[in-house]
Amino acid sequence: MPLSEHEQRLLDEIEQALYQEDPKFAASVRSARTRSRTRRVVTGCILGVLAGLALVLVGLLVPIIALAVIGFVLVVGSAGYAVQVLRGATSPVPDNASGAERRTTTVAKHNGLRSRMEDRLRKRFEE
Repeated sequence: MPLSEHEQRLLDEIEQALYQEDPKFAASVRSARTRSRTRRVVTGCILGVLAGLALVLVGLLVPIIALAVIGFVLVVGSAGYAVQVLRGATSPVPDNASGAERRTTTVAKHNGLRSRMEDRLRKRFEE
């Protein structure tokens, strides 16, 4: 059952207040949602690769080249999409995020020691 306009507005206000009050908690909730979505998408991609391989084998055993080509395209497409999803597995920054939250999310994407150290240095100079 979809939310009414009033309920959706209230939910948006609560979400914005959460982002402002506790950005670390909000980031952890977003990352949990992203992980479950990533798992589902990667599972679907694995099934796509397996189905594509089956089509390639059937297309080669039964001399239907078009079936083998479709299977190959399915394998390459599924694998490519899985790689794309896994590379961008961190969640996007909401449009209403402040500059500090955007930098924090950008640094979290890289997860490198150097990036974290640079972020800490920037925070010291901003204060």
